[in-house]
Amino acid sequence: MCDAPELISQIEILGLRIFGRFEISAEDCPEGQGGLSKRSAILIGNVGPAMWRVFENSKEYQDGKRDPLNRWTAGVVGELATKSECHALFPFDQPYWPFQRFAHQATGEIQSPLGIFIHPEYGLWHAFRAVLIFERGSSLGSEVHKLIQVPEKLIHPCDDCVEKPCLSACPVNAFSDSRLDVQSCFSHIDSTVEPHCMQLGCRARDACPVGKKYRYSDEQVRFHMNYYRN
Repeated sequence: MCDAPELISQIEILGLRIFGRFEISAEDCPEGQGGLSKRSAILIGNVGPAMWRVFENSKEYQDGKRDPLNRWTAGVVGELATKSECHALFPFDQPYWPFQRFAHQATGEIQSPLGIFIHPEYGLWHAFRAVLIFERGSSLGSEVHKLIQVPEKLIHPCDDCVEKPCLSACPVNAFSDSRLDVQSCFSHIDSTVEPHCMQLGCRARDACPVGKKYRYSDEQVRFHMNYYRN
């Protein structure tokens, strides 16, 4: 079994990172999964284009089959979980776990007006991919937690953003009050009307001034747009 620095290093080699730590509560557990409650956990995700540079060279990305990113994530994080004697959770697996609650507990982040979690440094250019849950009394879990600070209360960047350009940038005004009018959005991206959001990416997300240097690459943006639409 690897030690804490090795686990963290292996996560970073994959272009991923640990966002924070938290404890699984009984309320978090779907029916039949209560045995995982009261265990320490870490939240894993990606920031900017680092993960993409690893993923685009993977067999999952190149094999033409469905859900390549989910399959890649399950494979690489699942392997880390096996080596570390942890239990891995993914937001795309059933039974569904409350990943937004985990994200808030681990990072202190809350939703932007678009409904996407926003970070004061990374903006909207990050995502949460997996959770590793340690066995009770795990020495590795204790080691990892010592290396990860409990999140301080984050400054919510949207509070000081008066103009909120994200809400006015959508060409069909699909966003309002943290809700997305999916039908309006899909109708536009299926049309030939400019701007061509399937190629350029979501205009609302791009309009946010926070974390611009972490923007995904154009290829990564198109990949996510295609996954979102299909």
